[in-house]
Amino acid sequence: MHVMSQDVSRRRGEYRLRQTSAPRLLRVFGMAAIWLLLTQSVLAQAPSEGSPLSLSQAVSIALEKNPLKKAALADTRAALGRSDIVLADTGAVKMWMARLYPTYEPNTCLISNGLSTMAFALPGAIGAKLAAPDRRVLAAVGDGAFLMNSQEIETALREDIPLTVLIWQDDAYGLIKWKMDLELGRDVAVGFSNPDFVAYAESFGARGYQVRSAGDLLPALTEALAADTVSVIACPVDYAENLRLTDDLGELSGPF
Repeated sequence: MHVMSQDVSRRRGEYRLRQTSAPRLLRVFGMAAIWLLLTQSVLAQAPSEGSPLSLSQAVSIALEKNPLKKAALADTRAALGRSDIVLADTGAVKMWMARLYPTYEPNTCLISNGLSTMAFALPGAIGAKLAAPDRRVLAAVGDGAFLMNSQEIETALREDIPLTVLIWQDDAYGLIKWKMDLELGRDVAVGFSNPDFVAYAESFGARGYQVRSAGDLLPALTEALAADTVSVIACPVDYAENLRLTDDLGELSGPF
């Protein structure tokens, strides 16, 4: 018979206590509350003085505080045509792309969704380009997911399959960190170091781009998508706004 240690029991008790002190919306719906938040439009009117923060206003403020994340969403949409294909990998990048990336035709934003197959986007982009050779294809991936399957750059180059990889780089497993911070109040062992992604891409014979400011991204995307080869773009993002969004849930007003 398994006997729970006092330490485990105490920690579980502390976790339940933290849950009861969380904002009610987050406590009841958990991560679904975040999806609810991200579902809303980023086009919001400025709140009047003293009025509670709405869902759309919270998203808009978060994007304004993080211009590179805003650029990653808006510039991806601007660089791709209506029938071009983007694959959003599993992770924090999916949380933002799934709800804030506009699409106009079926099967132009491909997401693993509930299967949560981390690192599917790069090999998936190869398959998408083979299936639709006349369309431009972009894999939007976190740095953790990219490193799990980055060797497929060689496959794409060897088989002459042009595509672009946009890395949302935060030097961490961003979604796992987000969930840990929400549910435990801290995170453990989610950070890691990255290679020089430009040099890494070039070592395979691909093109490499480093985004250093919000204004760098759209020109890099435009050039990479026009090239008849494999391109890798590293774009730093700050996922600190993830937790700030969920902190704002306690101040949100309807309708939901």
